[in-house]
Amino acid sequence: MSVPSRSHLILIPSYNTGLKVLETVREARRCWQPVWVVIDGSTDGSDQALQALAAADPGLRVFVLPRNQGKGAAVLHGLREPQRRAIPTY
Repeated sequence: MSVPSRSHLILIPSYNTGLKVLETVREARRCWQPVWVVIDGSTDGSDQALQALAAADPGLRVFVLPRNQGKGAAVLHGLREPQRRAIPTY
């Protein structure tokens, strides 16, 4: 596992991508941390699988939007999360 970056992260927006998002996140985590995923109102259960994965992985954060708002909104949500949650930025 890599050393956590203090200045960059991987942000993955996802909408109903099923198992593919789990595969993508696992591969990203092998090479980078942190990895953040924004689930954009998915109805395929991928949010639950990712939240279970994140519960055991401090380098992974999952944010779930209540309804689909589009890729741009999902990306903006991920970019605004540090301010909303008082997550330190370096």
